[in-house]
Amino acid sequence: MPFRPIVPSVRDADAFDGTAFLGLARGSKRDPYRLSLFARHLEPDERPLAFVAVHGGTLVVTDRRLLEFRAHLEVHGAWNVKEFQGYEVRREIPRSDVSRAEHRIGPASESASPADLEDVLILETRLGLERILVSRGPEPTLAPEEFETLQDAILGPHAK
Repeated sequence: MPFRPIVPSVRDADAFDGTAFLGLARGSKRDPYRLSLFARHLEPDERPLAFVAVHGGTLVVTDRRLLEFRAHLEVHGAWNVKEFQGYEVRREIPRSDVSRAEHRIGPASESASPADLEDVLILETRLGLERILVSRGPEPTLAPEEFETLQDAILGPHAK
C-alpha cells in the first residue's frame, strides 16, 4: 500500500517559478524564504501568475483568485512588536468574479500637490468595484507594460 501523507504538503518558493514579478516586487524572486510564506496560502495545484507589491502589502494573482496579503505581527501593547508571524490574506477575490481591470494614476486628493500621485488598480467584480492602492508618491509604481501583464493575469483564462 503506497504511503499517503495525512496533511497535504506545504507549498514552497518553487510555486513561484514562472510568475511575473511586477512593480516594486521585481526583486522578490530572489527571496525564497519570503516567497515560501506566501506559498503556504496556495492550494496544492494553484499556480501564481503575478506578484505585485501594493501599499501596505502584496497582491498575488493566481490561476483561480486574487489574494491581497498583509504582514501578520504578534504584538503586545501599542508599539511593542514581538514577532513577525508571516503573511495573512486580507482580501480574496475569485478571478471568475472580475470582469474588468483598470489602472488609474492621479492626484492623491483634490488638495494634494501634483507630486503626490496615487497608483490604483480598480477591479469591476460581480459584487461591485474593488480598489487596490498600489502606491502613493511622486510617480506611479506600475509601468504601462507591467499593468498589461497584470491585466492579462487577472482577466485571462481561469483554472477549471
